[in-house]
Amino acid sequence: MSGKNAARRTEAEVTFDGVDITKSIKPYLLSITYTDNEEGETDDLQIQIQDREGEWLQSWLEQVIEAASGAGLKFSAAFTQKNWGNDSTLPTGDFELDSVTAAGPPPTVTIKGTSLSFSAPIRQTKKSKAWESYNLSGIASEIAGANGLSCMFESANDPFYERVEQRKTSDSAFLSKLCKDAGISLKATDGQIVLFDQSQYEAQSPVLTIRRGKEGKYIQYSLSTESADQQYGSCRVSYTDPGSGKCIEGTYSDDSEKTGQCLEISAKVADAREAKALAEKRLRLHNKLTRMVRFTFPGNPALVASVTVQLEGWGGWDGKYIVKQAVHAAGSSGGYTTQIKARRCLEGY
Repeated sequence: MSGKNAARRTEAEVTFDGVDITKSIKPYLLSITYTDNEEGETDDLQIQIQDREGEWLQSWLEQVIEAASGAGLKFSAAFTQKNWGNDSTLPTGDFELDSVTAAGPPPTVTIKGTSLSFSAPIRQTKKSKAWESYNLSGIASEIAGANGLSCMFESANDPFYERVEQRKTSDSAFLSKLCKDAGISLKATDGQIVLFDQSQYEAQSPVLTIRRGKEGKYIQYSLSTESADQQYGSCRVSYTDPGSGKCIEGTYSDDSEKTGQCLEISAKVADAREAKALAEKRLRLHNKLTRMVRFTFPGNPALVASVTVQLEGWGGWDGKYIVKQAVHAAGSSGGYTTQIKARRCLEGY
């Protein structure tokens, strides 16, 4: 059969502890599911296999579990579309073995990996430390290095701290709080921690336009909106200097919001300019779930967390959306779907 007439399909490759096991696992493979989150949650990778003969549960997996108990055992996958004109591959990155579940009938085994293990020292070890004369990027880089990770900082806003204390808190919890206070997003993926400004990602051009009807090429959709009482029209940040008694304030207003509610934040800031910048970030944080959409498509490797899509023909839901979560699932027969959850991009800030 010529390449032009060959059937479209998706091939999934699996690497376990540095070894390509695609051929050996193929006769047993039921599904591979990769969940890519934008922020706040770890990514995960799940591989489900049929185990009628008990081979995986009784021998191979027993050895794997023993090996993983001594050191973090990593595995990865890649989705490759074949005969689509321009073949494309979506690599998942490395995941650390998190759990193994056996169920039945029929007997199946599910192997689950996470981008950052719950038992990892960065999440579990409580520390106390005074950080003096550090930018947020410097703290993040030092924490990443101390935990065997790399760090990527993608934000023009890089707060400076004369002194900030980490008190009996894990590195991840401490860094998460700093990021939340600064209005910066945080994610752990493929051996690195990433700090980024969502507004910069929202400014990117859409990778896909989703039109209502057959032209949209979606399988299913769901549209929803948050209640109006969760939205704020403005945010005011205030801080009283304990030494001078001077009150520093900064307010940011979103003219597109009809509500008159003001979000009040108390946070340490150096001047009114910094207070207004933080007010803008915190208002974004609270208002960002106004409209949500969910779509299921035939597999599309371009749809990953943090890319944007454009909706047209959907009435009040028209506009640009940023992908909060993308779930890529491939089955043994070569079928491949992508589910996305996205929120509408915030305009004006």
